[in-house]
Amino acid sequence: MDDPWDLLESAAVEARGPLWSEFAKKGRESAVFGPLARYPAAAGWLAERMSLSTDYITRKLGAMLAGWVHDPTHAGLLSQMLDRERKVFADDSLNANSVGEDIMFAATRWAESQDSQVKSGGTNVLARMIWDALENTHWNTVHWAIANLHRATDGEHAIFKVLANATDKQVEGQRFLQDAVRALRENDMETLRRLVAAPSGLYSLSPRDPCFSTIRSLWNAAASAEALPR
Repeated sequence: MDDPWDLLESAAVEARGPLWSEFAKKGRESAVFGPLARYPAAAGWLAERMSLSTDYITRKLGAMLAGWVHDPTHAGLLSQMLDRERKVFADDSLNANSVGEDIMFAATRWAESQDSQVKSGGTNVLARMIWDALENTHWNTVHWAIANLHRATDGEHAIFKVLANATDKQVEGQRFLQDAVRALRENDMETLRRLVAAPSGLYSLSPRDPCFSTIRSLWNAAASAEALPR
């Protein structure tokens, strides 16, 4: 009998092309990942596997999927993803930043979670991205991370005091970070609200969609894996 977890990974590989070109690039990846996350053990495992890929598109998809997995068992998943991209950043800042953007949006989803562990996992990742930007890993969506974290925590996270006291050297060359820091220091709530970047909305997948069969195979593989312990 074939291992259902191997079959899940194979189904994800098969779906990778349309997942990117027909869903993620059009901002409707939720049509696939929302239903997939109903199988949290399988979805969390798959997101982690994807995050290990040398292909940055696959890692982006893994981060997108992780954002839908609101299961405390996987509350450290986004932090692990960010750690990996931080290592990539030194040699390939362009692609690391591209994946980092999706980690930021995934963390924003988590920061709105009803589960306290997942919520904390999300806010911690947003705060870590901000720390990184002050410590010379310049995530290009750090200003969104600041605004999204401010909204999720009502401005109460400890990182905001750090930002208020950031030196010119820490924010040098990061114009968008400078703008966000200035808004914090001036208590400019209008600018902070304007900087908020929401994740993509929730879409559904019609059975008439040309990709439906491929995506259904992915969902079915996740359901099969979920039913068996790994």
